[in-house]
Amino acid sequence: MKTILIPLNGISPSESLIDASVQLARQINGFVQAVWCQQTLPIIAGEGITLPAEYLSQFEQEERELAEFSKSVFMKRIEALKVPLGEMETWDRSQPAASWMELQGTGAVALAELARIFDISVMHRPVPENSTEWRTTCETVLFEGGRPLLLVSDSLPDTFGRVIVIAWNGSSETARAIGMSGSILRAAQQVHVIEVEGGMVSGPTASQVACALKAGGVNASAESLKPGEGSVADTMMSYAANVNADLLIKGAYTHSRLRALIFGGATSDIFSKSTLPVLFCH
Repeated sequence: MKTILIPLNGISPSESLIDASVQLARQINGFVQAVWCQQTLPIIAGEGITLPAEYLSQFEQEERELAEFSKSVFMKRIEALKVPLGEMETWDRSQPAASWMELQGTGAVALAELARIFDISVMHRPVPENSTEWRTTCETVLFEGGRPLLLVSDSLPDTFGRVIVIAWNGSSETARAIGMSGSILRAAQQVHVIEVEGGMVSGPTASQVACALKAGGVNASAESLKPGEGSVADTMMSYAANVNADLLIKGAYTHSRLRALIFGGATSDIFSKSTLPVLFCH
């Protein structure tokens, strides 16, 4: 895991997002690529309908201003963190580096397509969650990018991956998240593989997962939990807090996104509530 993408789509980067990406880059000696993508027009004209030129001009101007502001925030924070600027094509891998780029495309979809060539994407969850566009962008990158997504909030631990909790539910999505986190898992001091009663699908147990991880050189242990008064997600997050975890790894949307939207689900709950960094994979 070496290349880190910060996808932006109509949302200004927070210092927490930049700090988290740089922190991860320093741990893995990686490259941080921030990318701004042109937002698509919120109104699509139908047949025989034209949008006023003034509206189009104003929209483009607002996008340009937000892009410039986002670039300014990124550049100032990167300079303050003493991360050298460069291009990935000429990066010599001797130390972490960072770069800014702008992308023309169809908003979140273009970001997701770009995410396919990066090892991991990092996005920031605003608290309270006040942007449906943020959620849409996150989910599009997660579903269409094919790579892991690290979701962070304003509360950042000193390190990522010292104590890790794997929220195991037997699914192929969580298996994929584990497989893509191999280097982080092997470097961890302790990995807790947990399963929550009522939150499993057909598949191996947490004990079997921990055993397989041990064979690969990971210091892993397993625990089976009964849900308390809260949801399965609440049980997972409570356990992670109790063991002072600095990273939660979870498969995303084992059930369909539509079902999660209607009935709720662990992924949706963690997306909305977790202040702990969470590595998702679909």
